[in-house]
Amino acid sequence: MNRRRALVALSIGLFIALAGCASSSDSAPPPPEAASGPACAQIFSTNDTHGRLLPAEQSWSEGRLVGGSAALAGYARQAADRAPECPLFVVSGGDIMQGTLISNLSDGASTISAFNALGYDAAAIGNHEFDWGIDILRQRVEQADFAWLGANIYETGTGDHPAWVEPWRIVEKDGVRVGFIGMTTTATPVVTRPVNVVGLDFHPISEALDRYIPEVRAEGVDFVVALMHEGGFCNSGVCEGEALEELAAATERFDYAVTGHSHSRIDAEIDGVPVVQSFSNSTAYGLGRIDRDASGQVSARLVEIRQTYVDEVTPDPAIADLVGGFEGEVAHLVGRVVTTLSRAITKPRRGDLILGRIIADAQRASTGTQVALMNSGGIRRPLPAGDITFATLFELQPFANRMVTMNVSGAQLLAALDHGMTDAGADAQISGMRAHFDPDAPSGSRIIGAELGDGTPIDPAGTYSLTVNDFMATGGGGYTMFLDAMDIVDTGIVDLDALVEYLAARPRPLPLPTEPRWIAGGG
Repeated sequence: MNRRRALVALSIGLFIALAGCASSSDSAPPPPEAASGPACAQIFSTNDTHGRLLPAEQSWSEGRLVGGSAALAGYARQAADRAPECPLFVVSGGDIMQGTLISNLSDGASTISAFNALGYDAAAIGNHEFDWGIDILRQRVEQADFAWLGANIYETGTGDHPAWVEPWRIVEKDGVRVGFIGMTTTATPVVTRPVNVVGLDFHPISEALDRYIPEVRAEGVDFVVALMHEGGFCNSGVCEGEALEELAAATERFDYAVTGHSHSRIDAEIDGVPVVQSFSNSTAYGLGRIDRDASGQVSARLVEIRQTYVDEVTPDPAIADLVGGFEGEVAHLVGRVVTTLSRAITKPRRGDLILGRIIADAQRASTGTQVALMNSGGIRRPLPAGDITFATLFELQPFANRMVTMNVSGAQLLAALDHGMTDAGADAQISGMRAHFDPDAPSGSRIIGAELGDGTPIDPAGTYSLTVNDFMATGGGGYTMFLDAMDIVDTGIVDLDALVEYLAARPRPLPLPTEPRWIAGGG
């Protein structure tokens, strides 16, 4: 925007020099007028879509289909029709592409096509947007008809944004101008592969808001909306988390905020301004309304956070056809049955998970090491009872992480286990060993001891062969102790391939590993 102003100023100067008759007061463009008078806007928001272009049953939907791009488009049309006096702006809190077969096999291109067709106006850049590297992300930015925004993303050690990053954009509809400012979680270098964000710094979100809100308002907008890929949680009426902390720390006024990252429902306020997050995977949307009255007073409210049941809306037929074409391209992979479950397996955020044990066992089996460690954040969905297809397993492990083997000391292994035991419970899944912990001890000293599967205690001075994924091997998730490991080998085995091979070789229905591996107390 500053470059555009400079070009305008240069053109005016040349005109004066050539004409020789216009005074500076006559030729200078007037500054944008502050917005005034009645106006309104609707904000239709999603977050953490993760490539969910098709509807799907959910564990809570009682057999009903939920979500998908065509249904979202139908709900957006309904919202626009209910309040035609207020233009509808469609936005995302980030993490758009990564997560399903239909999206990942095109490096997210299919998802961007669907978002273009649905009419998105702006999106925050999420941490998972970097999963295929910056070059692929730049391609998706160029493909998008909407703005990808990252006001807190800088080239390392500078005050400059990368050339492909916009900090903000103004979108005008029916004479209403809304300025959108987008931000990304500062944890991005930890929660994506560190190598994918080399050369980038992620500054505090509040700092970006305070820098850019005055700049956006100077352009004469009606409203300012913050789009941020940072999350939080609301429990029993109490809302907290990084998103709310960053918004509260900003000193400049914004009119509405859309968040993401935590896949939760957020219905909160910061100084009377709505803060919204609507679950994930296109299973819900948020709808808000911002009004300015004749006196210039601005108010905003959340209208609804609504789950996107397909049978409660008329899906958009053109988008259904578009997504159907993408579905046909992956049909040969979708239906292959890999295993069968006698009961559904849930996916809590943390804990000693049955799903985590299965995945860690598969990874250890693929490499033949003594032990394996798996980050819980790489487990992306629960599994239903019955036949489990390749497409379902893809959604369980969509990141194409590679298996890395290494030799670590017992002390390093125990440090990794300690790192994996958080205040909220186990955040790592283990195979080939059991860990004993004190849940009341402070972080960094919770592990009492550990032993291999045969009961042999893990000796801090010993050496053990370990399998982790390449995300963890390069320090992702804070597992920096692995950077000093010995004999590191990237096997090239993809985590999904390891899981499919392991499950296909097991009996049906799959025997479930029910014995605990994280044990409270000295046991």
